[in-house]
Amino acid sequence: MNNRTENATYTRNDIVFALAMLVCGFLYWNLIRLPGLGAGVTLFAVVFCLSTVIYLKSGEVQLTKTSLLCFVVIVLSALVFLLFDNSLIKGLNFIFLTAAAIYWISLSTGRTLEKRISAYILGDFFHQVLVIPFGNFACCFGALKSLIAGNKKGKSLLAGAVGILVILPVLAAVINLLIKADAAFAGVIADLHVTVSIDIILQIILGIPVACYLYGLVYGDRYGRNTGHVTVESVDKMAAACRFAPGVAVYSALTALNLVFIVYFLSQLTYLFSAFNNRLPELMTYAEYARRGFFELCTVAGINLAVITAAHLIVKREKVRVLQAETTALCLFTLMLIITAVSKMVMYINTYGLTQLRVYTTWFMLVLFFFFAVTAVRQFKRFNAARVMLLGFVIFFLTLSYGNIDGRIAAYNIDRYKNGTLERLDVEAFDYLSAAAVPYIYNFYQETTDQGLKAELKAAILKKTGNGAVASSNITFRDFNFQSHTAENIRSML
Repeated sequence: MNNRTENATYTRNDIVFALAMLVCGFLYWNLIRLPGLGAGVTLFAVVFCLSTVIYLKSGEVQLTKTSLLCFVVIVLSALVFLLFDNSLIKGLNFIFLTAAAIYWISLSTGRTLEKRISAYILGDFFHQVLVIPFGNFACCFGALKSLIAGNKKGKSLLAGAVGILVILPVLAAVINLLIKADAAFAGVIADLHVTVSIDIILQIILGIPVACYLYGLVYGDRYGRNTGHVTVESVDKMAAACRFAPGVAVYSALTALNLVFIVYFLSQLTYLFSAFNNRLPELMTYAEYARRGFFELCTVAGINLAVITAAHLIVKREKVRVLQAETTALCLFTLMLIITAVSKMVMYINTYGLTQLRVYTTWFMLVLFFFFAVTAVRQFKRFNAARVMLLGFVIFFLTLSYGNIDGRIAAYNIDRYKNGTLERLDVEAFDYLSAAAVPYIYNFYQETTDQGLKAELKAAILKKTGNGAVASSNITFRDFNFQSHTAENIRSML
């Protein structure tokens, strides 16, 4: 793999892209605002991806089918911020979008460790997130320096720009203090329509390292500069160094753990599988039964994941079939517990309705089930498990993002209450839902004739402290999303 580290040379396109990344660095802080994470994120993603595509195309970089598929995932992820209103999902989606964008760049430039999605993707992320961007961190300045090299006017302009950048915080502080100290000066500033914002200055300053990071990543991947520090060989060598444990020790430990699970399942058979018959163990409520099952799942799944990962990392490659058998057994035990836990959660939902936590935990259980099922099958059938897991997780996550969770929760509970299968409608729980729930609550508000319930529903609609809410006085286009916009229109009619 190319690992060019000599002094970099910059073409006109490199210089233009450096200027574009400076703009992106500023927009990163200007458009992306917590907790809103609205249309600003979508707009930033459009600007960055469009700039990157144009830059890579200018270098005759050919986008592969895999990179195009990854780009589609980026588009879908970016649109979530424009369409939906749920702070938790949008926060997770922001991390997902960032990872997808970084991996897309490596796929587009062919800088992945392997030419296919594989287990080496972990090495790819280490390489792309840390090594390449910081290894080429100064290249953005190098491109700008080449713009003014040998040009006295350019050097003077650069020196002036640096001077203004350094004095900007002082200017902002002084002008703001003078505005507060003297009404006449405040009037002059107002007449000039000058707004001094420390936020803007901070965004410009903090945008510089962001620009250097983004430029270092894309420029380094395009030209292969500092891209040879992590290779397939180095990852294999590191993995081989970790395989120090004798097979007998690892297999004995796995056998002992599997025996414990066998005894556990036999001794708890009646309790664990009560949910399949829709009945509770004695002296337990639905809440206690379901919650206890969930924590059992998390604990056992966590233990099994750690044990399986550690076993495959540290064991010497001898008697591989024994390792496969032990791994399959652990996976099957975990799958049994997940099935049981999901059954408990379904029982709980049938009795009390939906909440965010119940939906999220059920989704998490299904993801775990998928991972352990793939791991179990992989023990006796050869296929690219890493690719299957990655694609499966992407589908699961996009389903969660586009599932309109808060809207579905409100609609489900209201429908259950209307048809008499839910004894009580927990209107207070609607306060924790985002603006996505408002249209469904409003429809029921118009239908019901119960004046007490009507008043509670109206209060829930007007409440602005939902999951994705931003104080109305601070809302800008950066925070905009269609669900919150629809909710505001409904509130204005009440």
